[in-house]
Parts: sequence; C-alpha cells; structure tokens
Amino acid sequence: MTTITTTKSTPLSTNLMKPAVFATALVVAMTLTGCDKFKKSDNVHKPAALVKLASSQNVISPLFSQGSNTKVSKRFGSLRNKTTISQQPTAFRVAYDNNGYVNALADGSVQAFDGQGKVLWSTKLKQGLMSGVALDEQSRVAVVSDSKGVIIALDRMTGKVIWQTPLDTVTLSPALISQNRVITLGNDGKISALSLESGAPIWTFNTQNPNLSVRGSATPILFNRNTVLVSTADGRIHALNIDNGVPIWSKRFGISKGSSDIEKISDVDATPVLDGNMLYVVSYSGQLVAADMASQQLSFVKELASLKSVGTDASQVYATSLNGELVAMDKMTGTVNWQTDNLSYRGLSNAVSIGNYVVVGDAMGYLHVYDRTSGALVDRKQAKSDVAVLQFINNRLIAQSANGAFSVWQVNR
Repeated sequence: MTTITTTKSTPLSTNLMKPAVFATALVVAMTLTGCDKFKKSDNVHKPAALVKLASSQNVISPLFSQGSNTKVSKRFGSLRNKTTISQQPTAFRVAYDNNGYVNALADGSVQAFDGQGKVLWSTKLKQGLMSGVALDEQSRVAVVSDSKGVIIALDRMTGKVIWQTPLDTVTLSPALISQNRVITLGNDGKISALSLESGAPIWTFNTQNPNLSVRGSATPILFNRNTVLVSTADGRIHALNIDNGVPIWSKRFGISKGSSDIEKISDVDATPVLDGNMLYVVSYSGQLVAADMASQQLSFVKELASLKSVGTDASQVYATSLNGELVAMDKMTGTVNWQTDNLSYRGLSNAVSIGNYVVVGDAMGYLHVYDRTSGALVDRKQAKSDVAVLQFINNRLIAQSANGAFSVWQVNR
C-alpha cells in the first residue's frame, strides 16, 4: 500500500492548468470580491413563510416514497419561529441503475427497489450508516460506510456482504468507484483507495485538516479516466492519479476571511461539478468559483456561501446559499439572471435543472419548482420528509432526506 502525505500545495500540472496564472487570478479575484448579497448571516432569522402559489402547473407528481415517514413538523415545528434553519451537510444519496434503486438509511438498513418502488432485497447492518450508496459501472457492487469507519461492499443483486474494510475515521460522503478503485474521503481528511474486488487498501493521500471545520460530505469525482478530484476541509481541490494516488495538482478554492477559528472555516463541502470543460466549486466561506479547465482560465468568482453543489443546464448555473437564496447565473460569465429570497432560512437542498424548470427542496419537506427563464414559482409539492439532496435521473426527480429516506417524482412537462 502506498501512503502519500502532503503538507503544502502541490503545483498544478502544466498539461492541465498553468499554475502561476491560474493561482494568481484565483487569489486576486477572491480578494476583490465585494458583493455581499449571498454571504452567511450572523443573526437568527425566522424561516420565510411559503409564498402563495396562484395556480400549479403540476410539473412534478409523486411516484413513491421509501424510508422514514417522520413528520417534518415534529422535527421543526417548535423551531420555526425561533431558529434559523440552514443547509444540512449530509450526503445520503440513493444510487440508480437499470435495475432500480439502492438506498441506505442512517439506522443501518440497505435496500434495493425496482423502478416502481417494490422492495427487491433488504439488509440490516450492525452499525448505523454515515453516507449514501455508490455503485460500480457494471452494477455488481454497492458500497456504503458505517458509523465506525468501515467501508462495506454488498452484492448489488442480493445484498450479501462481500467485504468490509475498516478505515481510521468515518466517511461522510458516498464513495467514487472507477478503474477497480473505491475512492473515499475520510472525516480526518485522508483520501483512500481500496480494491473493488477485495477491499484491500491500495493507496492513501493525507490532506491538511484544519482545527475547526464543517463535517462535510463532498463526493470525489472523475476529472478524466485517470484523474480523480477531491475537495477537502482545507478549502482545496486535489487532483490525484486514480491508479496510484500520486498528486497531479492541488489548489485552494475556499478562502478564509478572518482571524478567528470560525472565520477561518473554508471547507469545500459541496461536491464539485464538472460540466464539459467548466469546473464549478462552491465553499462554505463564501466563494463560487468557475474555472475553464480547457483554456486554463478563471471564468468568474461570485460571493456565495453554500454546502450544496450547483446545478447546471445548457446556459445557466443554479446555486442555493446557506441563507436560502436561489440564484440563476450565466454559466460562462456568472452574471445573475434572476434570484429569489422567498425561501430564506428554510434549509435549502441543492438546485437541479429539469427541462424548462429548476427545482429546490427545503428542510420542511417542500419541493419548489421555478421557471428557469423568468424565475417565477410555478409548482410546489410536499414530501413525507425533509429534502436535503436532489438528483434528476432519467426524467425522474429523486428527493433525499438527511437520514436517507427518499421519494421519487415523475416530471410531467
């Protein structure tokens, strides 16, 4: 097993990005950012009341729900008038393939469902679970992590445990499975690669964990077939060779803005989004950065603090802030096309584009649908649990709760 430790930034590979030019532009842009519209709030605010919906266009309709049916009102009813509800950093995420869905719950349950929500198999693991499900490309193996730091691989078709590998710390985000590697990001900042076949450790890469950070849950993503990108609590994105863990480049995207430990929090807890050549990275400290990885140029920096990934479509990027703003921007320039704060302090999920609309969920269990061009509210539905994570797959919207329960919605138009 190879162990790689880094104590400082690794220069960017010249064949991916010009290090001096890009690094200077990034620091200068973040230093000069002056807009404070979407920054973190220092005060306690009452969650915004629901805006009256004149008439619903019925953009989405429920298909089925699975998991906990705990009433949202029981969780938040006593807090609505007293406490700000912010975003939740959890990353429970259901996995989907041609056979249906595989889902994990915080109580240790892992279940597979067909496309209509019928249970195919169910397994109860001894420990509670900390992250969602990852599937390999051939849909043979489902991987989860438990509350003791153990990575567990199950047979996709039967739920039988194939192997278990204990790590030094818990893993809060779903793994990335590619090239016979299971790539995980531990809560201690250690990036690990295990064999998909046996669970044997292959390599590790240690990053600098700050004294204080958000318990984040960014999932590793592929930059290309041989390179994995991992965002960490030190505000950096690390590009590593997926085969051996050798660092290719490492750059800071989250910038701390003060002297106290809290002000220094610069976690990149939202999974980076790679859309074509564009890489979008949003940090807790308040920067949304867009970089063109082909031209090796910084496209824009906007001041926006979030724990959630952005959504994109052909022309726009959609972001939700810690304070509950929903913002639609030009995906190349960052120009704000429209924004709304009528969901302020409701604990927003990520935003996803579904055709002519954009959808966002909240911690009170509502799904809000907006016209992607005008920003007008056109539909609203209520789920059976809070909505922390959204996915849009094969014309179906998947809404996930903080504890792993999920619901599936049909997109009608």
